[in-house]
Amino acid sequence: MEHAGVCTECEGCKSELGAILSSVCGCKIVSLETVVNAVRNGADTVEKVGEMTGAGTGVDEETGETCGKCKGLIQNIIDLGR
Repeated sequence: MEHAGVCTECEGCKSELGAILSSVCGCKIVSLETVVNAVRNGADTVEKVGEMTGAGTGVDEETGETCGKCKGLIQNIIDLGR
């Protein structure tokens, strides 16, 4: 069975599959549950979720630029919570 974002070359991804699939923001290590709870508690924009959880506020260590790779996923979670 193939999963997006999970390699099939080693056992590393397989053993970490639960964490990979439950994580929203890798930079700040913010779980799906944490983001969903923020939305349930009134966070209705990506920025508000970031203020409450840190998700979407990470900085790329190599470039020093804001990462933001998870902002689309955060918006999807907000949209589903409406």
